[in-house]
Amino acid sequence: MRRLAVLIWSFFALTGNAQAQKSLSLPFSAFYDEEAWLSMGLQYNYVNSSYLIGLKDNWTSLGNTTVPENNDLYIGNFSAIASKTGHGMSVGLPIEVRFSDNLSSTFSPSFRFINNSGIQYQDTIAQSEPVIRNMRHVSAQREGSNFNAFEFPFNIRFRSDEKILKNKFNRYRGYVTGGIRYTRWINLVGEYEEWMASPLENRPQPIVLKSGYLAWEAGVGVEIFFPFFRVSPEVKFIQSFGDVLDRSHAFARNNAFMAPLDKTYLRNIQFSLIFQ
Repeated sequence: MRRLAVLIWSFFALTGNAQAQKSLSLPFSAFYDEEAWLSMGLQYNYVNSSYLIGLKDNWTSLGNTTVPENNDLYIGNFSAIASKTGHGMSVGLPIEVRFSDNLSSTFSPSFRFINNSGIQYQDTIAQSEPVIRNMRHVSAQREGSNFNAFEFPFNIRFRSDEKILKNKFNRYRGYVTGGIRYTRWINLVGEYEEWMASPLENRPQPIVLKSGYLAWEAGVGVEIFFPFFRVSPEVKFIQSFGDVLDRSHAFARNNAFMAPLDKTYLRNIQFSLIFQ
């Protein structure tokens, strides 16, 4: 949470240096003003998520042999471990502070409510189906899910000069953006503590992540201006700064699906529609 506090403080410190013109812009309303120094809006994101996985030298021999051989989760020896690409959705409230015609900063707190990425493990037995592990599992069940998340991205945006579309009515500006993002998984700590209170043989074996992580991001977009709003299609590349796995957590001990994993990053490609 300390990282989040620093991120929010940095945004509002920059806000204090914005132009003295006191004007707020809201899309689809009488408050819409292209020249406003403070703009708020709505943001809809599609998130393509995957893990960038590092494996230990002896990863093939670290199978899940703690369950009976007729159990779906039994793996004698790993033959392949790979990321299962996930598709997600999130919504946000973008807040933009304009410093000049070409420079602004954005803070876009978001809530990710769909997230189905995972890691799949393949046995050396050719006909066996891969075992997919997520962040949440119930006992020895094969199917799992992931936690929802709050995300807090802070970016600096550089915009081009204004251009005119071919229809002669709408104007646009291209831009590049980059910054940092803090992601906090919702109820991860509480749920892991509940499972730690259960007998060892009944504990699931999920992918154990840290409760939050910091990432860097960079992207491009274009602002298209309409009479009562502007819409910005945007694409971003996002990757965690460090390992997102929590090996120090007691829940990760005796977890055969965590054992072969070395440093592992989270990588997202995010497509957004931003209305301001």
